[in-house]
Amino acid sequence: MPRNRPVISLFVLIAFLFAAGCWKERDEGEDLEIVELDDLTREIDRSKIKPGGVLKYWLKQDPPNLDPAHARDTTSAVVVMHLFDGLVELDPITLEPLPAVAESWTISDDGRVYTFTIRKGVKFHNGRKVTAEDFRYSFDRILDPDTRSERTWVLEDIKGARARINRKAGNVEGIKVIDDYTLELTLEKPLAFFIFLLSMEAASVLPREEVERWGEDFGQHPMGCGPFTFVSWYNDQKVIVSKFDGYYGEGPYLDEIRFLIIRDKVMAYENYKEGNIDILTDLPPMTVKSAKARYPDDLLVWRILGTNYLSFNHEKWPFKGNKTLRQAFNYAVDRKAICEVLREGVPYPAAGILPKGIQAYDPDLEGYHYDPEKAKELLAKAGYPGGKGLGTIELWYNTDEGHEKDLIEVQGNLREIGVDVTLTNMDWGTYLDATKEGEAAFFRSGWVADLPDPDNFLYILLDSKNIGQGNYSRYDNPEFNSLVEKARELTNMEERIPLYQKAERIAVEDAVWLFLWHYGDYLLRKPYLKGVVTPRQGDWRIPLEKVWIDKGDD
Repeated sequence: MPRNRPVISLFVLIAFLFAAGCWKERDEGEDLEIVELDDLTREIDRSKIKPGGVLKYWLKQDPPNLDPAHARDTTSAVVVMHLFDGLVELDPITLEPLPAVAESWTISDDGRVYTFTIRKGVKFHNGRKVTAEDFRYSFDRILDPDTRSERTWVLEDIKGARARINRKAGNVEGIKVIDDYTLELTLEKPLAFFIFLLSMEAASVLPREEVERWGEDFGQHPMGCGPFTFVSWYNDQKVIVSKFDGYYGEGPYLDEIRFLIIRDKVMAYENYKEGNIDILTDLPPMTVKSAKARYPDDLLVWRILGTNYLSFNHEKWPFKGNKTLRQAFNYAVDRKAICEVLREGVPYPAAGILPKGIQAYDPDLEGYHYDPEKAKELLAKAGYPGGKGLGTIELWYNTDEGHEKDLIEVQGNLREIGVDVTLTNMDWGTYLDATKEGEAAFFRSGWVADLPDPDNFLYILLDSKNIGQGNYSRYDNPEFNSLVEKARELTNMEERIPLYQKAERIAVEDAVWLFLWHYGDYLLRKPYLKGVVTPRQGDWRIPLEKVWIDKGDD
C-alpha cells in the first residue's frame, strides 16, 4: 500500500470491512487465476445435458426497465436478453455475429443494403408467428420520437432514421418488407459494424398487439420470442421467467429462472453459501480472494471489454472549460492501488478509454499516473490553489458497497490535494435518469462493450451527437467528433484504427473523464451448473438458456 495513502481513507475502509463481517475472510485469500476465455467452452459436453430444474440468479437491484426500447443497463439486459431475440446474436466468446431469428443475410457490394431471410416458424410467446413486418414495426418504434427510446443510436444509420427521430418523416425509408420472411435494411452510408448493432436488445422483435395492449406499461409485461417467457415481477424481490417450449433455438434446458433481488452483497453472499443462490455475480468488498480459497471450484475470474470512470459534466461548473482542473483530478487519484488492493487485482488501471481486446487499443497511451504534487500544481494553475474557491464538490454514485469503497478512496486522494468531496448515492433507476439529464457535475460511470468495435466507446460515449443518449459527460470537441465520425464511415479497420487512436489521445489530453480502471469480471457459480461460459462482454451476457443443472443422482 502506497505510503502517502490518506489515513482517514484506510480507517473508513477497515471499519467498513469489520461491519460487513469480511475482514477475517480477507486474510485467508490467495492469488487469483484469470480464466482464459475459451477454457470453459472446451469443457462443455452437451451429450450429458439434463433438462429441468430452477436456476436462482442474483440481481443487485431491480431492473429499471424490461422494455427493449428503454433497457439501457446490464441489470435490465440480463433479463431482457432471455425474453427477446433479434435478427442476429453474438457468440459470447468470439463475439462473432451468428444467425438468430434471421437464418441468413446478404450485404450489397457497396455495403449499404442488408437483406435478411427470417426463419419460418419462429413464434412469439403468445403463439403468433414472427414475420418481417414485426421487425419493421419494432425498429420503427425505437425511432419513433413518441417512444422516447434511449437507444435510437442503435438504428440511426438506417436511411431515413434521423428524419423519423426528428419528426420529419412518418416512416423510415430504409426499412422495407419484401415479403413475410424477407426484410431489407438500407443504410445512409456503409457502416462496418452495423451487423453487430443488430444484436443489441434495442433491435429485438416485439409483437405489436402486446405493445399496444400494455402501452407505456409494456416494460412491466414484456413479451418477445426468446427462450424464456415472462411470468412475474415482484419489485425489489424477484423476476421470474419460465421455459418457452416453442423456442426455435438451442434450449432452454432449465424449467425456470428466478432473478432474486438482494441489494446487500453480504446477505447475497450468505444466501450463496446456504444454497439459496446458484449464480452470484458480485461479492462484498475485499472477499474475492477469500472466496477463491473457500470455493476454488466455484469462482471464475476473467477480463472483459469495459471501462470504469468518473464523469465530469462538461457543461457544469467547475469542470466546464477547465481542462487543467480535470487533469489535476486525474493525477490526484491512485488508480493502481484501487485495482490491486481494493479490487484485489481483478481489474487493471485505465490509461484511457479503450480496454485491451478492442481493436484500436493503444498500448503506448500513457494516460495519468498517481502524482499528488503535480495535481497540486495543476490545481493552482486551474485557479484553485489548495482547493480554495472550489467549495465542496458533490460526487454522485449508484448505491453499491463496491462503488462506495472506491469513491471513499478517491475522496481521500482528492482531500490530499485540498479538494473537498462529498459522496451522494441513489438507486440505479433514479441515477440513470438524473445523469442522463445532466443534473450531476461529477458522477460515477461504467461502460461494457455492446459490440466489439471502438466506435461503441468513442462515438457513443463522447461524440456530441450523443449528448444525453450515451454521452452523459456532455463532451463536445469538434476535432474529436470529426475523427470518430470519419472513422465510422470507413469499412477497412486498418484505416479506422489511426483515427480512433488520435481521437482517444485528444480525449485523454482533455481529461474528458477521471479514468479509473478497465473491468475484470468474476462470479461464483455452483459446480452442478453446466454450460456456464465467461462472456467477453461480462457475466450479464451468459446465455442461460444453454445452462443446465447436473446434481448427479440427486
